[in-house]
Amino acid sequence: MHQCNSARVFNHFFFIVYLLALALVCRYWPVEGFSQSTITLFALVVHLTYGFIYILPALLLTKMVGSLVRLAKMTSKWGAGISYATAIISAGTSLLLLFADSQVYEIYDFHINGFVINLISTPGGIESMGVSDSGSVVLGLLVCSLFAGMALLLWGINFLVQRRTGQPLVWRYRYLIIFFVLMTAGERITYGLSNFSGNAPVLVTADRFPLYLPMRFNTLAKKIGLKPVSEEDRMISSKVSRVQYPLHPLSVTPPERPLNIVWMVSESLRSDMLDPEIMPATWDFSSRSHRFQHHYSGSNSTRMGVFSMFYGLYGNFWFPFLDSRQGPVLFDVLKEQRYQWRFFSSQKLSYPEFDRTVFADLPQQDMQSYIEGPGWERDRKNVTDLLDFLRQRDPSQPFMSYMFFESPHARYYFPEESVIRKPYLEDFNYATMDLQQDMPLIKNRYINSVHHLDSQLARVLAYLEEEQLLDSTIVIITGDHGEEFNEHGHWGHGSMLNDAQTRVPMVMWIPGTGSGVVNHMTSHLDVIATLLPRLGVQNPAADYSLGYDMLGPSQRTYTVTGHWRTMGFIGNDYKAVIAMDNAHIGKNQVTYADDSPCENPDEFYSAHQSDLVQIMHDVARFSKK
Repeated sequence: MHQCNSARVFNHFFFIVYLLALALVCRYWPVEGFSQSTITLFALVVHLTYGFIYILPALLLTKMVGSLVRLAKMTSKWGAGISYATAIISAGTSLLLLFADSQVYEIYDFHINGFVINLISTPGGIESMGVSDSGSVVLGLLVCSLFAGMALLLWGINFLVQRRTGQPLVWRYRYLIIFFVLMTAGERITYGLSNFSGNAPVLVTADRFPLYLPMRFNTLAKKIGLKPVSEEDRMISSKVSRVQYPLHPLSVTPPERPLNIVWMVSESLRSDMLDPEIMPATWDFSSRSHRFQHHYSGSNSTRMGVFSMFYGLYGNFWFPFLDSRQGPVLFDVLKEQRYQWRFFSSQKLSYPEFDRTVFADLPQQDMQSYIEGPGWERDRKNVTDLLDFLRQRDPSQPFMSYMFFESPHARYYFPEESVIRKPYLEDFNYATMDLQQDMPLIKNRYINSVHHLDSQLARVLAYLEEEQLLDSTIVIITGDHGEEFNEHGHWGHGSMLNDAQTRVPMVMWIPGTGSGVVNHMTSHLDVIATLLPRLGVQNPAADYSLGYDMLGPSQRTYTVTGHWRTMGFIGNDYKAVIAMDNAHIGKNQVTYADDSPCENPDEFYSAHQSDLVQIMHDVARFSKK
């Protein structure tokens, strides 16, 4: 084929493929909350430019192969065949991937990412997503039809070009590409400025398109003295209120004998601290209560760990709930039943932003955030005020109190009378300490702080017992997450999925349910599913949480931890960190349940295909379409 005709054929062919790509990309257009003309224009520009970007690799590959064919001086027949085959396969594959992504987005509300890629690349992964044998046949026929259609399209264009006379139309496509370059530059600048200022509509619009590449001006802004919006605030602003929670209105039949709730959560309380020597009062109480030996937080950080307890949802939902300022349904139920409540914290309620999530719907006067002095002094003051609230309450109405303790937070606070481990690091100076050499001393300091925590828990438990309130009060004692002391190469929390950072004590006293040690896996996700039925909620737990009744017949085989841009899977055999967007695929990691390295991650994906599919469905279930 003549070189000029060949160029015309491929230009026309890829222009039509581009139009087909635009048709597939239409599915990502925002459907609500984007009425401004500027946002519509931005979406249109992204649509037009990214439609071209999606087919650009196929176009460049075809052009490159054509050049190699000419350099090799192949015969016209063979050269045309290779070039045509390249165009058909590459263009068809591009459209196939766009179609597959649109289907994933329609069902799960996110694009093809590391989560999906790892799942479907494992043998049997596609079947685990619910594709039957007949479905596979249909899928195969669709794929064959797509490539056959590409071949027919290319043949038809070639047929018409061969019979057309006159000047080639190549120059028109060149001007079109120049126009696309200008649109791309404008779209890049618009996103960069919006990212700098936290302009939510632009960020959300861009986030809907697959493989969108963010543009940031932060370094330049800092050089000229401007302060960009923080990474956290950008993430918050880029998540619109796209949650459906609860799935159905709650049906509540208030119990004749309502139960009070005393809920006590400690910062950084790892599971092995519940020990007769370190926490004697709590250990004694746990021996008369339900002690859950294999309990995991919903995260290795405070915000998502506490969030998962109150909402019963994966920690990754933190951002849309923060954006919508929507509190948990627990407080709606308690408000209807006229509960008295007070909430105490020894750290700020504004960071993490519990005043805009967990406690968003509650009056400010019912929340006390006392942050003066070291953590142990804050805890003592708050416990004193909590006990005062209990003494002054109206005995004719049920009550709830919540307390967040700070003693075991680094730098680990305690008075001298709480020392049970010596020596400990007395001069806790971040600038001068040696993490390797001082770690045993740092851990001793932590143990002393936990021992002080136990003394404050003991004050509350003693009051409940003295006032004979345990017969009518649910008591919960747990931690927001764990704390590592270099067992796996890290100190603190928020860095790894290991047991030290995610496994916490869980003690639960529920009147009339007996006591005992529970050895199967439980999670913070299960707390609300355990509480609400005992407060008169008739709905199944699946309507408002992703958890199970911890005292019911269902038992977990895995749990999920939330992170900023990844999700953690914790099973009885494996643990895995899985990226929820393409930018963080490099953070995917698989270990065995004991936190030892797994040399072959495919073992995990093969063993848990159905579980991973279920997690994807769970995320989609509470996402508003």
